[in-house]
Amino acid sequence: MYERSIKKLHQEIELAKVDEEQRQRSIVKALEQEVETQRSMIRHQDKRCKMLELEMEEKITRTKLIYEEKMRGVMPLSVREELEETIAALKAQSTILEQKASILQIELDNRTKRNTPSRTPNKTPGRGGPFLKARG
Repeated sequence: MYERSIKKLHQEIELAKVDEEQRQRSIVKALEQEVETQRSMIRHQDKRCKMLELEMEEKITRTKLIYEEKMRGVMPLSVREELEETIAALKAQSTILEQKASILQIELDNRTKRNTPSRTPNKTPGRGGPFLKARG
């Protein structure tokens, strides 16, 4: 009777052991499938990331080209400021030279009036006198 009970217990243990091994194999199989699914998702995300990265690089390149194209015709600020300062200085010099020329013309007119008789019909009024006539 004890032998029978022991034998029966051994059979139950053996069945439980087989059931547990099958259950563990199915859990391992399910986990392996989950791991493969996750790996597949990772590969897909990697490809997507690489594709997005390439798209972004392409957009950056296009934007740089557009910027460079626009900037070709634009002068750097430092050069522009320097040129504006040069233009302002040249305008000031031009004004000073015009004033000097006007003063010199008046002096020349005064000298010619003193040195020549009052009969000078050749002088055209408003034309700047003989000095400017000779120049232009």
